[in-house]
Amino acid sequence: MRQYSRYVSIALCLVSLLLTAGPAAAQSTTTDVTFSVPVQLPGVVLPAGNYHFALARDARSVVVSAADHKIVTTVAVIRTSRGQAGSLVTMRPSTDGAPAQVSALYSGGGTSGVEFVYGNKKK
Repeated sequence: MRQYSRYVSIALCLVSLLLTAGPAAAQSTTTDVTFSVPVQLPGVVLPAGNYHFALARDARSVVVSAADHKIVTTVAVIRTSRGQAGSLVTMRPSTDGAPAQVSALYSGGGTSGVEFVYGNKKK
């Protein structure tokens, strides 16, 4: 009987752990964004439309897919943060009449996100 009680206690501990860890483990690393005008990402112009952004496991790149689930591009990113929550994306104006550049992506509009790495960025 003592052995049975031990197994029940372990099982309850595991269930408790799974229930409390569930929300953290389920946090999404994907974000869906709709653009009403064309926008730029490094090396590509995205026409207006719906796009799915998925952060890679190594958190160094984002895979961008169109609404039809076809991969459009994979873009290098670096982690970034901001003082307060806001929009899903931040934009940077472009020059010469080109579409605006997507500067950063914040999943859920939160304070932690990723910044897209543009080759022409001055350091």
